[in-house]
Amino acid sequence: MKLLIVLCLAAVALARPQSERDATIVDYVNEHREDNSYDFSLETSNGIIREESGLSYPGADSETGSYTQSGSFEFTHPDGTVTYLSFLADENGYQPESDALPVFTGRVDIQDA
Repeated sequence: MKLLIVLCLAAVALARPQSERDATIVDYVNEHREDNSYDFSLETSNGIIREESGLSYPGADSETGSYTQSGSFEFTHPDGTVTYLSFLADENGYQPESDALPVFTGRVDIQDA
């Protein structure tokens, strides 16, 4: 079974266009500061863009506190459609925003079997 999974993954990887497999990093920034905040950005030759910033909020005791992260990523599908997603991750959890995400209407209809 494991061999079948590995072969399937290899087939998917090889089925991608050559341009996607040969993407290179064209811009990379990774800055860490003494206050444990950071900025990170990455852009690849196939149009993937990723940015993120983080800020540490120390707690009263060691090994406590919280971290707030925000960022985004963008990529272009083979059909030319661009997907953009931004996010905030803090004490309230991971909060993504994107037109590509399904919208929950707040109602789930469950019928009796």
